[in-house]
Amino acid sequence: MVAQIKPICGLDRVKLSAVIPLETPFSLYVFPTTFCNFKCIYCAHSLGLKEMKKRYNFEAQNMDIETFNLIVEQVKKFPQKLKLLSLTGQGEPLINRNISKMVEIAKKNDIAERIEIITNGSLLNKEVAKSLIEAGLDTIRISIQGLSAEKYKNICNYQLNFDEFINNIRYFFENKKQCNVFVKIMDIALEEGESEKFYDIFSKISDRMYIEKCKPVYDGVKYPEEAYNSIDRYGRAHIRRKVCPLPFYMLAIFPNGDVVPCDSIYKPIVLGNVHRDTLFDIWNGNKLKEFWLMQLKNMRQKNEKCAKCCAPDDVAHPEDELDSEAENILKRLTK
Repeated sequence: MVAQIKPICGLDRVKLSAVIPLETPFSLYVFPTTFCNFKCIYCAHSLGLKEMKKRYNFEAQNMDIETFNLIVEQVKKFPQKLKLLSLTGQGEPLINRNISKMVEIAKKNDIAERIEIITNGSLLNKEVAKSLIEAGLDTIRISIQGLSAEKYKNICNYQLNFDEFINNIRYFFENKKQCNVFVKIMDIALEEGESEKFYDIFSKISDRMYIEKCKPVYDGVKYPEEAYNSIDRYGRAHIRRKVCPLPFYMLAIFPNGDVVPCDSIYKPIVLGNVHRDTLFDIWNGNKLKEFWLMQLKNMRQKNEKCAKCCAPDDVAHPEDELDSEAENILKRLTK
């Protein structure tokens, strides 16, 4: 079998404007950790924790298993299952030693159609692979940062045994059972002419592979000039979006239990905390509704955090576009 060249995101999408408001969010992003062992040049972690605290009020933390159990119990109060539970966030999820246990708990409680992690794969040894597969992980998305140890050192400031790294991915793929293995790389992590080498390496050890376009995700990080063009990370051109669709179909939870309306680093608004509020009440509460209305009224730029974020023009899909239906959705929400 040869891997498909397709984006590693979920491709089975509905027209979002037609189904808002949702009774249950489609996606829940739970951040097992906000620590990372990489300092990739296009990531906020390249700035260091002191600067991240200053710019984003960012704290490096691990989520404890008690908080995760509380989240799972709260998710069960929604009328439908989540489409996606993503155990990922602003860090490397395999740093949290409970990551396989989290997958297992979520799977046993049947709270999501699909459970995934996004990882840099550097900690994916045979033992970790076995535990994730046996826990029932549905998708592992591996972010590749170069095609040599030297490139990893330059991009991530990390000393990687590249051959061992590839062998660990191969081991996972050959023993994956139900799990899909998706790999992607940023275009700026490839040397000129290396695209075919990327496809050649991963064509028989992944289910899907893709080269993404680098976008200016993090304020304060220097990006090449071409990162600011009007295409998304999947290479699709579009008119710049006014309404961010993410908060209309997802919630995200930081390790301390803070609940936010998207998975960005910025925390545009803290909607509550799972230790004192329930996810069901947050999703149906006035604080989130007011945030939705702000988006639909073309006031996103007035939120200091949203104004810095490129997510609507980076990770949003054509099916998620809300600008053309903003007025109708606004009427629907304010009846």
